[in-house]
Amino acid sequence: KIPCRLSEGATVEEAERFNAAKIALRLRSVCILVWSIIVMLYFVSSYFGPRFSSEGSLLKSPEATMICECFFDVLSKVLFLVTIVDVHYAVFDPFARTERRLEELRQLMSAVWENSSDVIAISVRTGHNGGATTMLSPAFFGMGSGGGPKRRLSIDQ
Repeated sequence: KIPCRLSEGATVEEAERFNAAKIALRLRSVCILVWSIIVMLYFVSSYFGPRFSSEGSLLKSPEATMICECFFDVLSKVLFLVTIVDVHYAVFDPFARTERRLEELRQLMSAVWENSSDVIAISVRTGHNGGATTMLSPAFFGMGSGGGPKRRLSIDQ
């Protein structure tokens, strides 16, 4: 179980820490399951098989024991590999990490943009002919007489 003090959180770092805890818990569960099965198979093939099975039985066959142990060993490696690949994509993939960080930055800038009393202007060059597009924060439209939005802006304003 994931500790109560870990939650998905509001920041990207808290979400990454929570996801890392979930993946670690899944890896531990897979490890416990697979190795428990391998140990159980060992005891069945080494203790119960020789004692309680008849001559010529599959449980007394060393080949069957080796096949079962190899099968579960390969199965454990496949399950571990799937979990490790999930860890890579969740934690170490630079594109996904950048996306999460940019989304957090976008949310922060959106709050600043909407709630700032200062005028913020962002200009972006458009095309090769030197044109530009400018975005003005909502505070700009509250300036001037009467506190309402400005009408008919010209180059001189």
